[in-house]
Amino acid sequence: MKAWRKSALSIAGPVALFIAAAGIATARSAPAQATDPAPASFTAAQAASGLAEYKANCADCHGANLNDGEFGGPPLKGEAFRAKWFGRPPSALIGFTRAAMPPDSPGRLPLGTYVEIAAYLLSANGIAPGEQTLPADMKALGELRIEKEKAGGSAAR
Repeated sequence: MKAWRKSALSIAGPVALFIAAAGIATARSAPAQATDPAPASFTAAQAASGLAEYKANCADCHGANLNDGEFGGPPLKGEAFRAKWFGRPPSALIGFTRAAMPPDSPGRLPLGTYVEIAAYLLSANGIAPGEQTLPADMKALGELRIEKEKAGGSAAR
């Protein structure tokens, strides 16, 4: 074997060992993975305000029962709603709603109104109000998740 190959092979072993050791050390010292997002929470007052805003701005299309609107808006409670929005950040629901509703003038309501309507919709879909408000800040809403299940079991159907 040529001298340079023999030299390269004799160095390769220790270099590989060093690289492997460095990889293990790096893996051990790597920062912990980010924790799961906090569950979205809203207050009973937000849900109550959301109900009033829903009646004023949404009920004509989506109905008084959230699934029986005069103008054929999609159901806002039940399995289809939960399948689409639960497990996602509330910013997705609120962002979609702001971009599309009301149909004659999307985005015309203040962000806080969309947040209150979302709190009402979550309440109507089995999520109980809590102590913390649902924030009227899209970045903060993006750091939360609408829980698929409540502590007491599955969300109401």
